[in-house]
Amino acid sequence: MTQFTTAHLENFFDLLQPDNRFIGMENMFDRLERNVQYHDTNFPVYNVIHDQKEETYTIELALAGYSSADIDVTLDDQTLIVKGDKGDDDQKYFHKGIAYRKFEKRWTLGEFMVVNNASFEDGLLKIYLSKVIPDEKKPRTIEINGKKSTKKSLLKG
Repeated sequence: MTQFTTAHLENFFDLLQPDNRFIGMENMFDRLERNVQYHDTNFPVYNVIHDQKEETYTIELALAGYSSADIDVTLDDQTLIVKGDKGDDDQKYFHKGIAYRKFEKRWTLGEFMVVNNASFEDGLLKIYLSKVIPDEKKPRTIEINGKKSTKKSLLKG
């Protein structure tokens, strides 16, 4: 079985570079390299809800037994990071079936994704995101020689 490393991915993307269609994407490759090196676990369990009509997302993490003080939500260069650490308790257990372990979850956010807010209630952490495209990034018609084209454009602006 072949192991793929970040060097393999960089070589693949280097092959695409002469195409001249990928301009200013160096930061994307840096983010890709960081996330390839990250190892995710299945704890805690989570949902990602997508409202296509409103173009919003909600990430729900099941964190029963944690308090909001035990959880840290950070946005770092389009990477959403959720960390939790319940800390050690001094209890002596006859049986311990509930795991309060340290965790870290990461999501790489797409372009124009905005973290609106977060809430924590009844053991459920919810992080609300939306896609907000700035007006200057929306499609628009470009005038040639200061005159609008008489042809109908597919671009609205």
